[in-house]
Amino acid sequence: MNEFHSETEQLEFLKKYGLVSPTKTSLPPFQYFAPDSTVPIPCEIAGYDQAFETWAILVINAAGTMIKIHSGYLLEMKTRGTSPRKKETRTVRKKSAVPSSYVVFDIETTGLSYTADKIIEIAAVRHTKDAVAEFHEYVYISAPVPAKITSLTGITNETLQDASPIDVVLPKFLSFIANHALVGHNIKSFDLPFINKACSDLGLPPVKNKVTDTLPLARKKLPNLSNHKQTTLCSYYGIDTSNAHRALFDCHMCDQVYRSLTGDVYA
Repeated sequence: MNEFHSETEQLEFLKKYGLVSPTKTSLPPFQYFAPDSTVPIPCEIAGYDQAFETWAILVINAAGTMIKIHSGYLLEMKTRGTSPRKKETRTVRKKSAVPSSYVVFDIETTGLSYTADKIIEIAAVRHTKDAVAEFHEYVYISAPVPAKITSLTGITNETLQDASPIDVVLPKFLSFIANHALVGHNIKSFDLPFINKACSDLGLPPVKNKVTDTLPLARKKLPNLSNHKQTTLCSYYGIDTSNAHRALFDCHMCDQVYRSLTGDVYA
């Protein structure tokens, strides 16, 4: 973990990622919501694990438990409950359509063809009964990252130069997802073909986990939308998209879309 050497250094770091107002001279309070809980836990930002141009993986201390969390996710928790909410229509959660454990995952690639292009980033968020865990790895490739992909994702060859190759990253990802149900946006047509092509290339068995794809689910639930892109669904449900097209943040976006589509949220 990278620690801050002073409150001033910590303030400047958090301002960069929008967690602190540019005019603030002292740290504001932060709060963490444990999975399936509506009760906030006061937390402190102890440091960070990884930092990128528009987001970081922070390390927080929540009631004595050290937790790694995406900066955008902590920002959402910081503002949760402070903005006007829709009128409460119920106080208890309906029986959930969401499984008790599942993994939302997303990849970034050098293009759209799973036979010709390469995976350059894999991320996942795993929900189990008692915890939420994150997985994030860049994937080294020797070929140049196309300019249009860098423009879309911010990923360059310099970003990948210290990353592990796919033969190292993929087994770690497969271990992380284990036999959990998988969730993602357009993963049946895009992400899974890329993953299974990589599995085939490495002599690994294909992924055969149960899959829920939020794209056909959204088309069924919201037939009147102009399109069913993940960013469009996020806009419909009021979900932050400021860091879209980065795999880990896309996972958190998809997670919120999934829960909104299945009614596993408070009204």
